[in-house]
Amino acid sequence: MRRIFQQQAIVWTVFFLIEMLSASAQAATAEKINASYGAISGSMAPIWVAKEARLFEKHGLDLNLVYISGGPRSIMSLLGGSIQFVNHSGMPALEAYQRGADTALIASPMNQLEHSLVVQKNITSTEQLRGKILGMSAAASLTDILLREGLRLNGISEKDVTIIPVGDLAARLSGLQTGRVHGVIIAGIQTLTATKMGFRQLIDFSKLPIEISGSGILVRRAYVNKNPDTTRKFLRGWIEGIYLLKAKPEFSLGVLKKYVAIQDTEVLNTMYGHYRDLLMTKPVPDGRVAKSMFYLLSRTNPEIPSGNPEGFAEPRFINELETSGFFEELNRQYAK
Repeated sequence: MRRIFQQQAIVWTVFFLIEMLSASAQAATAEKINASYGAISGSMAPIWVAKEARLFEKHGLDLNLVYISGGPRSIMSLLGGSIQFVNHSGMPALEAYQRGADTALIASPMNQLEHSLVVQKNITSTEQLRGKILGMSAAASLTDILLREGLRLNGISEKDVTIIPVGDLAARLSGLQTGRVHGVIIAGIQTLTATKMGFRQLIDFSKLPIEISGSGILVRRAYVNKNPDTTRKFLRGWIEGIYLLKAKPEFSLGVLKKYVAIQDTEVLNTMYGHYRDLLMTKPVPDGRVAKSMFYLLSRTNPEIPSGNPEGFAEPRFINELETSGFFEELNRQYAK
């Protein structure tokens, strides 16, 4: 009996050594790439989940994931070549595209707004915003564009208020707490956090007639045309992150807790449920949505070239994955 145990121990030791060597070899041969995400929001959860579950490694990539706040900075990094894939709203990249850059939207799992204008509790109507100071993330960012359009749709001219850049979501909530600003535009579950802190949701942007790509994958055409296999590997890992997010709530909640740095269980569960239902598993980019985003841009930037905004959406890679049976495979793998 003792000899049998010894033989089994040797077999398991050999097995683990082979597994370790295989993992080391895979890591050594994995292609190194850089990607960024642009918000501390549950809309970014698929790329977080994919990173933490090592799904990019599974598909042959060694992904360095960084946080870059604000669309303009993200697109500068993309155009400069330091970042190959950007997970962000499509708006800043569309503006660059209309001005001649080779940016493209190759995937979009969410085409509706999740923003809110949250204000001090003594402000009960949009009319009371006149003369007030409102905060957004950065000049020419998505939050800047949306805030101005949201005010316009509620009968308030941007000239009636003072709009200032405050920083990321945490900085905006801090500005509201300290009284530096009377209202801020925030996204996702931060609205629940803000209302629990005693602030008021004044404008719910999801109810406005605006359609945008809120959490797309943005690239340079020059890069993806030269590296189509790398692009497909990235999309496979990221899309599997969407499936895993929906199928494994306990794991996904742990990832959300890590990246959004929120300890409140109610907030985390609400965030998870919201994005589990909202994110599409087949994130085909839509030219119609690109056209809608261009309308928004032209409202705040009349001088932006008209061009062909529908051409910003590049469905080629998602269509190729569908043709290859990738989505059918994931549907089988993650079937409940």
